[in-house]
Amino acid sequence: MKHFCGLLIVSLSFLLTGEAKAQAPAAGKVVDRIACAADNNQTYALYLPSAYTPDKRWPILYAFDPGARGLVPVERFKEAAEKYGYILAGSNNSRNGPWTPTLAAIRALWDDTHARFSIDEARVYAAGFSGGARVASQLGFMLKGGVAGVIACGAGFPTEISPSASTPFVLFGIAGFEDFNYPELKRLERALSAAGIANRFAAFEGGHAWPPSDLCASAVEWMELQAIKSGKHYRNEALVESLLKKNTDSATADEAAGRLYEAYVTYHNIARDFKGLRDVAPFEKKSESLRASKAVKQGLKQESEQESEQRTRVRELFRLRGSLRDRRVAAALAEGEPMQQTPTAQMTPMSGMSDSQSMSPSMSPTVSPTMSPTMDRPVTGEEGDTRHIAMADLKRALADLKKKSDAKESGLQRAISRRVLNEFLISSYELSSALLRSKKYELAAAELAIDSELMPDNWRVSYNLACAYSLAGDKRKSIEALKKAVRAGFNNAAELDGNKDLDPLREERGFREIVDQLKKGS
Repeated sequence: MKHFCGLLIVSLSFLLTGEAKAQAPAAGKVVDRIACAADNNQTYALYLPSAYTPDKRWPILYAFDPGARGLVPVERFKEAAEKYGYILAGSNNSRNGPWTPTLAAIRALWDDTHARFSIDEARVYAAGFSGGARVASQLGFMLKGGVAGVIACGAGFPTEISPSASTPFVLFGIAGFEDFNYPELKRLERALSAAGIANRFAAFEGGHAWPPSDLCASAVEWMELQAIKSGKHYRNEALVESLLKKNTDSATADEAAGRLYEAYVTYHNIARDFKGLRDVAPFEKKSESLRASKAVKQGLKQESEQESEQRTRVRELFRLRGSLRDRRVAAALAEGEPMQQTPTAQMTPMSGMSDSQSMSPSMSPTVSPTMSPTMDRPVTGEEGDTRHIAMADLKRALADLKKKSDAKESGLQRAISRRVLNEFLISSYELSSALLRSKKYELAAAELAIDSELMPDNWRVSYNLACAYSLAGDKRKSIEALKKAVRAGFNNAAELDGNKDLDPLREERGFREIVDQLKKGS
């Protein structure tokens, strides 16, 4: 049994006997909630392949969603799991945020599945999206060989870990072309390749989200190929031949259609993936030939340039945003608080905001009256002029990004604009979320007040601002922010009833009026 950070994972085999294992959930059906025997508060979504029997050992894929939605990845990987005989287990407790509860969720999931099901220990895999991808990678590093492969979607390794020759697992990275973390996964691909670690990167048309099911299946197929190459799985010649044909057909089709850069990438991957299984010399030769072409050279140059452009534009937005920041927030950041990085640190969404939701708010270029975000007084003099100019510049920059992001036709500029805009917005959410976790409510409100001024039509920002004001004890401003959220489109009365952050407002007339208004309209 593997260890987590030096702490032995206690097996639950004494709780779940062989008889209990025989009474496993129905195979061939997705189960959205299995309660862990040792802790009923820990649950996971499950899929057992139709052929499952405890009489043989099966590979397992653990999946982690940033919003604790275990069912989402289980549904995405279900077809591949059925075809290749994988158990799927998606945590309903692991989410973006502090590491301690995530570690507890991992332990509970690991123990319960190992006690209930017959698992092939040589073929344990982990997948995750966004912060969940960092959890999946962290699991691989903690178990040091206990995880054979990681499928990292929309994010790479935890920030404190760098890829190296000692990386103990193979990796299949996936990102949408418009995902702000697309460049990160491309950099990870290059770093792992340089370190001699087997890896593959694939992209899809889309943004920061779980990949489509067909790409999830490709990731599982790639893991099957790696298991065959490493001796963890028997040499299935029919599968090898089928996957080789699939990849070769794709490369040939791209080449015939004039998509030479895409063909080059596929031939290059075939040479890497099938080395040791087939004669890859023809594919290496084809890859080298295409790399010398003008089209491929241009494609490689474009990849580098778009990464550089994204970094430059994001830095400029952050520079302008920093000039608006409350001095106390700036001081906290300078001291390393509250942004203490954890293995899950990857844009923690706040109330009413899931990590996979669209981040394309309506931007207004209109400049609001210049007010201090934390004090009820106008900012005057040179400080006020500087802030006024920075706010106007930032609004213009965001409006320009929004316009390019809304382009009907896909293209490089639309993709870069969406990446930059989403990276900026999610980073803002992360900072205010971290301030709230640190119980720095006034500072969180200060950050969100600026975001609300920048994005007056984004109900999520106004709603989160209302929560921050409520926790800070400013009921009047909290109710005003809630009204603004409603005007911008917020309409979830049940959320207001169940959100404990808003408990200080329960007896306030203005709050009750908002709740009644939403209930009447539903």
